[in-house]
Amino acid sequence: MKGLMSGTSSEFSKLIMKKKYIVLVILGAAVCFLRLGGTMLISALSQGEIVIKSSLVLSMLGFTTDILVPLIVFMAVTDLFASEIQEDSFKAALMRPLSRFKVMTSKVLAVFFLGAVTMLVMFAACLIIQLISGRGFVGAAQGLLIYCVDIIPVFALICMALFINMTAKGPTLSMLICIAVYIFFKYLNLYVSPLGQMIFTAYSQWHKILVGATLPFGALISNLGIWLGSVLILYTASYIMFERKDF
Repeated sequence: MKGLMSGTSSEFSKLIMKKKYIVLVILGAAVCFLRLGGTMLISALSQGEIVIKSSLVLSMLGFTTDILVPLIVFMAVTDLFASEIQEDSFKAALMRPLSRFKVMTSKVLAVFFLGAVTMLVMFAACLIIQLISGRGFVGAAQGLLIYCVDIIPVFALICMALFINMTAKGPTLSMLICIAVYIFFKYLNLYVSPLGQMIFTAYSQWHKILVGATLPFGALISNLGIWLGSVLILYTASYIMFERKDF
């Protein structure tokens, strides 16, 4: 366990040293400002007749969970797998006194922690902007719980990206396939029913089924089962391919 934690810390350090992730989070915070600006503009144009008092924290949740975080974790998985394999620097990770399973898991956990940090930073940014705008702590407590719950489904996206990185050749192709597959799955989730609801990306916002859930117990277990089954299949298949790779 100590070796796994050490490996995860090392991989996470490699990720946060890359400036592109910081830039993406800053851009995410900028979108929060634009969202607030749009709300204020609507109020000004309507001469105060239309006042949107919704929580900025909650209104930015969809952007964070469906766009920003998926993009960041796809990039991170590609950096730690396809890019390192292409650059022939993956051997350094395998020289640690860790099994291949722990090496792969440490990289996956590092990406998951990066996604979690991104979620929490976006929550903090939205809350700060909301406070500056004079809206106070509207939806803050509920928003923190929702953001924490919605961190969990990110793991399935990481497993999907991991599987693609194990099969595609080259970081550019891996990244493009990750984005294309994700967009395709989201299209199925939104427009093809009931097939779309059988794909794990339909459950990117767990708070809808866990926080104040109104779904029958059977449907709740079914949804969670689809997500967990997808994670197990993707992770197991990825490890089998990873174990057979000759670095």
